[in-house]
Amino acid sequence: MRRRILKILAPLLGVLVLLFLVLVARAKWILDRNYADVAPPPIAADRSNAGVKRGEMLFQSLCIECHGGPNGRATGKHLAEVPAFLGTFYSANLAHPELGVHRRSDAELARTLRLGVLPNGKFSPVMSGFTKLGDADVASILGYLRSKPAELEPFGTSQPASEVSLAGQLILTLVAGAKVEHEVQAIAVPPKGPTLEYGRYMAQVMDCVGCHTEGFSADKMQHAAAFAGGFELTDPTGTAIWSKNITADDDTGIGRWSVDDFERAVTRGINPQGYLVRKPMPLFARLDRTDVEAIYRFLRSMPKVHRPNTAGGHPLQRARSNDSPEQLFVNVGCSACHGQSAPYRDKLRGAVGKSDAEVAAWILDPQAQKPGSSMPSFQHALDRSQAEQLAKYVKVIAHANGT
Repeated sequence: MRRRILKILAPLLGVLVLLFLVLVARAKWILDRNYADVAPPPIAADRSNAGVKRGEMLFQSLCIECHGGPNGRATGKHLAEVPAFLGTFYSANLAHPELGVHRRSDAELARTLRLGVLPNGKFSPVMSGFTKLGDADVASILGYLRSKPAELEPFGTSQPASEVSLAGQLILTLVAGAKVEHEVQAIAVPPKGPTLEYGRYMAQVMDCVGCHTEGFSADKMQHAAAFAGGFELTDPTGTAIWSKNITADDDTGIGRWSVDDFERAVTRGINPQGYLVRKPMPLFARLDRTDVEAIYRFLRSMPKVHRPNTAGGHPLQRARSNDSPEQLFVNVGCSACHGQSAPYRDKLRGAVGKSDAEVAAWILDPQAQKPGSSMPSFQHALDRSQAEQLAKYVKVIAHANGT
């Protein structure tokens, strides 16, 4: 009996091994070959005021989240939020004096955005995730890059090369594939408005579907549990965290959220319960009401999925009236980004030399002080007195650490 089972299983095992070897060979071929001969899309920079403004919103919402260094410039960084089993990833220094975007042509940059082909001819599975960007939006991003923004002022050195694990090579190339064509099809951007069409487009461009849908697949929009959360990431403390259910389910999703609740969570970083929306969820502070309402309407049009959220990430608590400043700093989530050895520790230097009232105003609503700030607003989590206590504490540790 055992021999019969082995005779049946042996060929099956052989087929599985062969399939694995074929997939490994395919991944190596995709990542190692040169795509320098692939024609770029015929897209040039939109240098109009409207184009540059749209490009700024897209760049600050999409690009700076990965490419923004600790100094606020697009100098690249270690992408700690990527699960370690995929490898070690670094984003490029877009402001590099010799290799930065100011040294690249519109054609080179458009090819990277649309096809994931880097200027050196290599294929980037990560950058190929932007293939849904419409032509007009690619042109707008190029227009913003050509406007010489402060984030791209030449500075810094090259980031280390990313090291993709074998698992990462297999998964990323299966998801992204080698989607490069010699004849690039034009992609239209839907008219801007609070419509399902524009909302669907923005939900793909902002990669809501990529992060808020479990697993790895080439088109997550077709997933049975699209937007129901469950995708594993890592927060700034190195703790595993799973994306949340953002379908319109009343009990486990955002079914009870108003559009104002959704806007506050997306652009201010605070959910209706007064908790911080934790990293690596980007703060889309530059989206306007039309952008937000379109995405909200689209999400509510998608199938509701009843799926409880998985606990994870840096633990948070509501601020209590008797909390000390030290407790507030930890409980409401400040320490995850600004604690000892945290990625944004040096940002505390901005508090030095300011009054307690000024720092408290920043804590309560950073976007009111600096439109587009990536720091969440705490005006629905802290009262003025708590914010001022926290401001005093932040100034003390900023001085103590020489930041």
